[in-house]
Amino acid sequence: MPSVRRIAHAFLERQGLTTVFGNPGSNELPFVAGLPDGFRYVLGLHEGAVVGMADGYAQASGRPALVSPHSAAGSGNALGALTNAVASRTPLVVLAGQQVRPAIGPEARLTNVDAPALMRPLVRWAAEPACARDVPRALAQAVFEARLRRGPAFLSVPYDDWAADADENATAVLERRVERAGAPGAEQGRRPAEAVAGARRPALVLGGDIDAGGLFDDAVRPAERLGCPVWAAPSVFRLPFPSRHPLFRGVLPAGIEPVCRALSGHDLVLVLGAPVFRYHEHLPGRYLPEGTRLVQVDTALTAPA
Repeated sequence: MPSVRRIAHAFLERQGLTTVFGNPGSNELPFVAGLPDGFRYVLGLHEGAVVGMADGYAQASGRPALVSPHSAAGSGNALGALTNAVASRTPLVVLAGQQVRPAIGPEARLTNVDAPALMRPLVRWAAEPACARDVPRALAQAVFEARLRRGPAFLSVPYDDWAADADENATAVLERRVERAGAPGAEQGRRPAEAVAGARRPALVLGGDIDAGGLFDDAVRPAERLGCPVWAAPSVFRLPFPSRHPLFRGVLPAGIEPVCRALSGHDLVLVLGAPVFRYHEHLPGRYLPEGTRLVQVDTALTAPA
């Protein structure tokens, strides 16, 4: 399997985040190591200056900018400049280093004891992945949170995570695309419609927002038009589809592997009004069968994966 670093670099390249503004220390060097050709590192001597440069770059380009501050006190140095970025609604991805996990508890030097809490009063979103294999997904979320919420997002990554092997689901972030709109524009409406029209064997997954929005009866029409099976999303809070309808297959199980198994054989999964997915049991596996495409339309911004 490719390393977490390799997946992260490939994802950032696809998202256009190839300019890195940073003031690196030992905790950040493993991420910087082996940056692909085409990346540019802009060095600053203080995190305040680094964030200021990234702020201006993001505002001028109209795209998120990537900032790599040092861990612990180094991230603290960035807070003043981040205040300006928040007020300016500047999309920044703040990617900080962290000590290795075994050193965090003993509070070894350069440990940020509670990295997300340090930044959370300011940033739109902050996290530290619980394990190395979650880094690609968390990095993708940081990028999308910064872009969609128009403000800084913060991710702290223990420095030995970058050399760890990614799992089979990590490459899924490379193709992920997330958009937000008050009402779907023509292009946003066209893409799901084309995906459904081109599918040979689609499946429909509905969430509780369907019923909460008064669309329980309306959900039957597209299912019958497509002639496709319908599941309720895992851990659904309201039933979104008539349980006695011949197309209804029940509620999806709340585990990664059984969801993948249930959706096997479908080339497209259209998810409406639900996150993808709210799991409960830890039953690891592929998120989706190989070759299956997923399109989600949801009212929530916090959907995982």
